[in-house]
Amino acid sequence: MAGPDTVSLELASHEVALVIGEEDEGMSVRIVAGSDVPDDTAEMPAAPEIVLALAMRLLKDPEFHDEVLDWYYDQQEDDEEEPGAPS
Repeated sequence: MAGPDTVSLELASHEVALVIGEEDEGMSVRIVAGSDVPDDTAEMPAAPEIVLALAMRLLKDPEFHDEVLDWYYDQQEDDEEEPGAPS
């Protein structure tokens, strides 16, 4: 149920979102799909499977959070060093 502090997001039927938040000094992780994946499916489509794997890794491996941030900041530095990159 949407409350006063929620934001709506529309997903296409083929999209899956990983929603990460912070609450009470802890991390919250939710997976939101544009359409339901049937329970009786033999194999999960790639997008939901990748998002589920990332969510599980974030929840079970505290060091992964720092690794992801380090990778992100390294990518920003690399982009800034490329010729013609916006300042």
